[in-house]
Amino acid sequence: MPEPLAPTVRRLGWLHFWNDFTLDFLSPLLPSGVGAAWLGVMEGAADASAQVLKIASGRASDRDGRRVPWLRWGYGLNALARPLSAVGLFVAWPWWIAGCRLADRIGKGVRGSAADALVADWTDKPQHARAYSRMRMMDHLGATAGALAAAAVAYAHPDWLPYAVAALVLPMLVQFFLLARLQERGPITTKTTIAGWWPADPATRRALWIVGVATLGRISPLVILADAAAGWELWTTCLAWAGLGLVQAGAAAVTGSLMERWGTPRILALAWAVGAMAFAGLAFLDGPARLVCAGGLGVLLGAVEGGEKTLVAAVVPAGERGTAFGALAIMAGAAGLLANGAVGLGLAAGGAGRLALLLPAGAGLTAALLVAARR
Repeated sequence: MPEPLAPTVRRLGWLHFWNDFTLDFLSPLLPSGVGAAWLGVMEGAADASAQVLKIASGRASDRDGRRVPWLRWGYGLNALARPLSAVGLFVAWPWWIAGCRLADRIGKGVRGSAADALVADWTDKPQHARAYSRMRMMDHLGATAGALAAAAVAYAHPDWLPYAVAALVLPMLVQFFLLARLQERGPITTKTTIAGWWPADPATRRALWIVGVATLGRISPLVILADAAAGWELWTTCLAWAGLGLVQAGAAAVTGSLMERWGTPRILALAWAVGAMAFAGLAFLDGPARLVCAGGLGVLLGAVEGGEKTLVAAVVPAGERGTAFGALAIMAGAAGLLANGAVGLGLAAGGAGRLALLLPAGAGLTAALLVAARR
């Protein structure tokens, strides 16, 4: 019987659930007002902004030995930005919605590295895969519940959507309760004052480069959904988003257990290879076969992020955890901006432009080969 995860880790999992409930109630609404090309650039830019902040906040949490305040500030900005998106829906201001999306991602940047480091602080190395996969599973379960709620409102009373988005302030109260109960794992001890903005440990740097290549093979689901759902009714788009979230939750739950049993590198290599095949299929296939490939993409997205963090957590020294997860975010942000922008523009062009999906396919296959060779 595996040792239970610490209460703070379990509470953080529920915090992930409610945070993604509110996020993914809102997210399926975006493609209805924003085209695939601009959406790809917007998502890449928003994520890149968040990733830059993650290294600053992660390094600061290493320096002062405190993680929880960064979580409280970050989730507080999320609490403000998401309900304010309702203003843009009321008055049809796409630029307002985009600004709220950017503010929301900044909140993620403030809290992200400290949250990942707090999980590592409270878990032993054998628990890392299960803990990080649990975070992703709770993320995706919350996303599924949020998207189903959005689908119900969109189907029953589409005119109520702006009011429903404004009501997202209510689940945020649950998050504030959970934030108040998070605890530090004592002061983080370091041998020296942190001098640089990048991890000094060679093993950590190697793991970061592998994950950076792999991130070229992860495209925002919004970009794929905007292309696939053209002409769909809004409630149908929300249901599709919920289905994708459920697939990702299942993949995260299963792969967390498999990583504990068979090792993180082996499962990551397999997931990246599956993702490469899914993207290649999306580039060349049509009809029902594309839906199968989209399911494979959901498996990739659910399986890999927890495993990638486990790969880094397994080698990084305790005093550099926040900095390392911030560096991981920088690598992911740069790769995500490139990949999301290229694929978004390619999908908007249609026809041969779909071959842009071969970029994430090749990146995923390369990452699988790199991690297999590293073993």
